Amino acid sequence: MGKKIRIKQEYWSHRHDFPIEEIWNTENVIAAFIAPRLRAFKDLKKHGYPSEMNSERQWNSAIQRMIDAFEILSSPYTPTDEEDPIVEEGLDLFRKHFRNLWD
Repeated sequence: MGKKIRIKQEYWSHRHDFPIEEIWNTENVIAAFIAPRLRAFKDLKKHGYPSEMNSERQWNSAIQRMIDAFEILSSPYTPTDEEDPIVEEGLDLFRKHFRNLWD
C-alpha cells in the first residue's frame, strides 16, 4: 500500500509544477502567498483608495483586516471560534476590493 501511495505522489510531482502537499493545504499555501503582499501593499504611499472609503487611513485599515484574515488562514491550525469572524470579514473585504489592490 505504501509503495502505491509513493508512486502516485511521484507521478503527481512529475505532472505538475508544485508538490502534492501544496494541494492538500491549498488554503494555507494561498494565504501564505497573499499575506506578505498585502503587507507590502499597505506600506506603499498610494495614489488613491476605493471610492467608498473616506481616506487612505480607512483603506489601510481595511487592508489590515484582510492581512489579519490571511495570516490566520496561513496557520496550519483551524481558526478558532473567536477568529472566524475576523477571517470572514477579511475575506469579504478581499473579495469586495480585489480589483482595488493596485497602485
